[in-house]
Amino acid sequence: MSDAPEIPQDDSALAAEYVLRLLDAEEERAFENRLLSDSDLRDQVRMWEAKFASLADALPETTPPASVKVRLMDKIAGTHERTGSAIWRWLLPSAVALAVIGFLAFGPLLRGPDFDPAYHASLITADGSLQIEAGLSPDNNLFKVLRPIGDARPGRVLEIWLIAEGADAPVSLGVLPEDRETLFEIDPDLAALIEGGVMAVSDEPPGGSPTGAPTGEVLATGEFFDV
Repeated sequence: MSDAPEIPQDDSALAAEYVLRLLDAEEERAFENRLLSDSDLRDQVRMWEAKFASLADALPETTPPASVKVRLMDKIAGTHERTGSAIWRWLLPSAVALAVIGFLAFGPLLRGPDFDPAYHASLITADGSLQIEAGLSPDNNLFKVLRPIGDARPGRVLEIWLIAEGADAPVSLGVLPEDRETLFEIDPDLAALIEGGVMAVSDEPPGGSPTGAPTGEVLATGEFFDV
């Protein structure tokens, strides 16, 4: 038998959240204070760092367009303005780490006897107040959406969008119902655009966007990736 000490499950989960920077400032300080004297906890951090890093090995290397840096610097400087209708003026960069943690936590819930997704997207707002997990089963064009965290703002609705690879404009996938889980069939032409695409969620008036494009704040985006 191994003499290695057993790591409490709570500590293992905390180490994972620390690596993904999901702890708040106070929790992070307390965790780092423990790291100073707890070698087993440091081992957990190193283990999760290696595990999460390996998940990115299968992702293809891409070179972002120069405009991404311009938009990022504008945002940091507080000078970014959303004007015009071009999709790239409101599309936010997705976070691989958030997609990974979303998939690990909720990906299994997307599966069911009649639903086996081939693609998955995870959307989480910056403050963590809203999380949406979505999957597509291309065999029958079924699209499943889970909303484990968060609701629409009072008097508003959440609308989900598909931005196909190379597209100039988003296409609505519909307004989310109040149910935490929904399953519906999408048009085969839309289903064919999921691979390599991006999903977004926006804050809209009742009934959804009246223009066919997001009119409210784009709350989160996430890339679809192979399950």
